[in-house]
Amino acid sequence: MNVKKVFVAAALLGIVFLINASVGQAKDVRGVTDKSVKIGVILDQTGPAAAITVPCTQAIRTYIRYINDNGGVHGRQLDVIVEDDRYSIPATLAAYKKLVFRDRIFSFIGPGSGGFVNILWRKIQQDKLPNVSVVFPDLAVNPLKRYIFTTSDTYEGQVRVLVDYIVKEYKLKNPRIALVYPDTETGKIDLRPALERLKGYNIEPVTKEVMMAGAIDASSQVMSLKKNNVNCVIHVGLITASAMTFLREMRKFGLETPAFHSWGAMLGEEIHTLGETAKQFYSVHALAPWYGEGSGVKSMRGITLKYHPGTEKPYRGTLYTHGWVLATVLVEGMKRAGKNLDAETLVDALETLKNFDTGGLCNPITYTSASHKGGDSWRIYRSDPVKQKYVPITEWRKSE
Repeated sequence: MNVKKVFVAAALLGIVFLINASVGQAKDVRGVTDKSVKIGVILDQTGPAAAITVPCTQAIRTYIRYINDNGGVHGRQLDVIVEDDRYSIPATLAAYKKLVFRDRIFSFIGPGSGGFVNILWRKIQQDKLPNVSVVFPDLAVNPLKRYIFTTSDTYEGQVRVLVDYIVKEYKLKNPRIALVYPDTETGKIDLRPALERLKGYNIEPVTKEVMMAGAIDASSQVMSLKKNNVNCVIHVGLITASAMTFLREMRKFGLETPAFHSWGAMLGEEIHTLGETAKQFYSVHALAPWYGEGSGVKSMRGITLKYHPGTEKPYRGTLYTHGWVLATVLVEGMKRAGKNLDAETLVDALETLKNFDTGGLCNPITYTSASHKGGDSWRIYRSDPVKQKYVPITEWRKSE
């Protein structure tokens, strides 16, 4: 009888110990409780990049709201804390410190500039903070960084795909190619692979023109293109507004040559408002536009319009799709990690994604323990000013 009592008591003590250990573990994981998980977002909300990063933030919020309304992840609600970095390095650092040390977040989405990744990646690794990066410079994934994941191929990859298309499929006769770029870190990231790829085809740019982001005039650059008899422009490292300025100047000076842009020029839908001028616009991109095809794109539209009825038009830009994908990948990782959620189980779970189908939002995503570069493919799009849409003119293609 005494032996039986001792056995029962020991069993009860063991159960109590396991329960306490489980609760203690949940409490010890930064940003995770039995009922919630804190997720940070670091993106410009009021600075020079807000026009494109605010829609990305809105997509993240809307997707997380949908997840919470459907029970959260393993019974935990996701608490999104957004910090405005005003697209500046000091504000980015301040936002990061606040989220990690005051809010004690579990993971975060951001930042919004390749230059900011250069500043934060060591801190992310040191703090063991799972991160789904909004931007994808080669530095983010090469060499492998355990806690950083991207959902797309690198910027270098997009430029290689763009140059290959121009040379192999656009088939210029006697190509006289000009490179236009901003003298910034982002511009240099795109410029290097463009020069390397062109060199591989024995093509030397006839001119390289610097145009800073936000410029409202490009007359001197366009005049130089005319002087050099350029028949193709590769415009890298700039966003939609800069591309519009450049296209207007090209039309003004009667330069009707095609202009091929990196993905940043296709973040918004404004290009189509240029009328006939927009026909000269081509861009490489890793994401589907708002009106694209596929079950995932249709789901994104349906969920978004449920929470924000009457906002189908004007069309949301591709940065909205990007925010949706970023949040989808993070949530998928947490689902796969199970109830026992911490930084290590999340990283291990994300590394199980193999050809993860986003339903057309982007190409399938794959991670391994040796690579956190989720995507490897891009499409070429062209503006259709009549339909007011970007139209894909290629299928998904890999950078080689």
